[in-house]
Amino acid sequence: MENLKTTLTSVIAGEVTHISIHILDEMIENIGTTDPVVRDQLIFSAFCKLIFEDLFEKEQLEYILNSLLKNSSLFFDLENSSPDSVFTRSFTSLIFAAILEYDVTKQILDEGIVRQVINASHDYMMNEQDLRGYVQDKGWAHAVAHGADLLESLIKHPLSTEADARKVLKHIARFLTIAVGYQDDEEERLARAFVTLATHHLTDEIISDWLYSLDRSLREKRANDHGELQPYYAQLSFKNFLKSAFFLFEKQLDSKPLQHTIKQVVCKLIH
Repeated sequence: MENLKTTLTSVIAGEVTHISIHILDEMIENIGTTDPVVRDQLIFSAFCKLIFEDLFEKEQLEYILNSLLKNSSLFFDLENSSPDSVFTRSFTSLIFAAILEYDVTKQILDEGIVRQVINASHDYMMNEQDLRGYVQDKGWAHAVAHGADLLESLIKHPLSTEADARKVLKHIARFLTIAVGYQDDEEERLARAFVTLATHHLTDEIISDWLYSLDRSLREKRANDHGELQPYYAQLSFKNFLKSAFFLFEKQLDSKPLQHTIKQVVCKLIH
């Protein structure tokens, strides 16, 4: 591990521009370590530097994707969901997101591998249950936020389809519906993925219909909550999500029709 730390520190400092297959395997093996310094500041930071500064060859990028897919890192202990397993899943999401984002403009990766990553991402987002943000002493779990980043990169990729976009809407709806009180900006990260859909595949009409439908569903759930708090948290998360989406549209797209829809829905939620 000490050799890994030393090498990654040198990579981040720009002193090392190429790494061995052994170091790469160590990075993949320790992608979900509970040491937040090694995981966030070294492994993830080094991955990003090597990816976005064109220091990885095509074959290395595909090796990373294939290794993570073969190891089922995105699904690590998903059924049992032991407390620390989320770090492996969540940071695998971030690496997938980074490589897909890189390939949006480069388009150098094998189409079959990209499709496998997209399909695996959908499967994962339908099943993740760990909604924690920051975990004391272990850093960011943040499966929802990191998953949202993956969805945003996924939908930008030229190989994504309208069917993928509709699935992304389902994933966003799911994480809002099961919310238990997000407190680490998860709603804004979901909103960023949502806003990206407005320029990829889906019409304003489809998106507006989805917003109205989700609003109705959450209202019905709240009306029949039998004193439970979770439906309240779900509706609150939806409201926060809408507020973020409104201003992201204002900043990035200036989409008046969708902003009008969002304004209508939010006004009904404000008491």
